Amino acid sequence: MAHPERKKTFVDPQVQGALARRLCMHWVAFIAVAAAVAFCLQVLSNPFRPVSEHVQQLWWTQGPFILVMIFMLPVFVVDTIKISHRFAGPIYRLRQTVRSMADSGEVKILKFRDFDFWQGLADDFNRMTARLAGTEYDPSVAEADDDQEANAEAELVTV
Repeated sequence: MAHPERKKTFVDPQVQGALARRLCMHWVAFIAVAAAVAFCLQVLSNPFRPVSEHVQQLWWTQGPFILVMIFMLPVFVVDTIKISHRFAGPIYRLRQTVRSMADSGEVKILKFRDFDFWQGLADDFNRMTARLAGTEYDPSVAEADDDQEANAEAELVTV
């Protein structure tokens, strides 16, 4: 593995927060539309009953579904944030590497975690920096550096 598990809830709060807010907004819209459609169908099934009876009947027939949907929202939000780590994390790491290189001038090999999206972006970035530095990029070097880093981390943990 390239790097240990992420410990942060939000790697990029702006992007992941917007994603979570959008998911919540869609979820609320879905629940509202589903409840409105269910209520309309309930009223159309017997239009001569009082509205209070329709609301009560709707609650008894659709209430459990609505409650389950409400309680599932946090599960979906957390899962969405976790999967968004796989694309927000690499961009965050790329941004940090670019800033570090701009500050120090030192060319660094960029490596994402094994299960992150956009693995090709790291290879393209490494090829670009190697060309700008006037060297040849060898992807096996990035893997070897990654293995050495993992071994060093393991030694630090076991000592």
